Amino acid sequence: MLRNRPKVVDIELAEASVAPARLDGYPSFADFIAKDRDAAIYRKFERLSARSLLYQQSELHELERQLEQLDWEDATDIGNEEAQQAARYWTNFIHDTNDKAYARQTLQGTIRVKLKEYHEAMLLEAKVLSLNSPTSRTLRDFRKWFVSNSVPVLWGRDKDLYKNELDLVALAPVDSDRLNNFLKRFFGWIFKERREDLPHGGDLFYFPERRIQRAGAAISAILSAILLIGAIVCLLGVSNKGIGIRTGMIVLFTCLFAAVVGLLTNARRAEIFGSTAA
Repeated sequence: MLRNRPKVVDIELAEASVAPARLDGYPSFADFIAKDRDAAIYRKFERLSARSLLYQQSELHELERQLEQLDWEDATDIGNEEAQQAARYWTNFIHDTNDKAYARQTLQGTIRVKLKEYHEAMLLEAKVLSLNSPTSRTLRDFRKWFVSNSVPVLWGRDKDLYKNELDLVALAPVDSDRLNNFLKRFFGWIFKERREDLPHGGDLFYFPERRIQRAGAAISAILSAILLIGAIVCLLGVSNKGIGIRTGMIVLFTCLFAAVVGLLTNARRAEIFGSTAA
């Protein structure tokens, strides 16, 4: 009697042919941020930071009061020779063994630790405050991905994690070039690249930053050449005209050049004045 041969399945080959499932939530969220540095957007928790600094400040204020109280007691106790010497000699201060000297040493050690923590917290807060907020375009796309098909990536209280845009910070450097931002906002789809690994929000697309920068540099060079050559050609064309027409032509191209530099770049006022004067 004929029997069907059992089908042999290569388990490793079968597992390799099936794409691993991506777990939605923190794993997919981390994957999304890792694939695009512009998506590195986080809460600053400014209110919590300010409150923590205020508590540390008040704690040090109280320690300062305690130290001033000890100083006042030693200053009024003229007959206490040990206290008077401890105020002038480091060796006496550190080696005194009476209760008041021990209290002062302990208090000074506490102040040193708390003051170090306070200063480190202030420096870290200053660094956080110097970070840029995400651009409106980046934040719009980020929120679009975060809440795809009306289902947020994170649940519970975290579904409202990114509602307050004033408390958000972008860790990646923000491109402040106006021309580049214009290209990103209105023509980003031209520079997109094919990505099959978009998690959660598949209707988004990526475009490399280098493509935008190259396009912006090319457009800037073309506009500069047009203004330079156009000014020369126009001035040659009106060379036999009156001084008023030639002056007006110079003013026109100077204003056009200043407008291009001011609107399409992130140049400061001094740089605009310098380039226009040149």
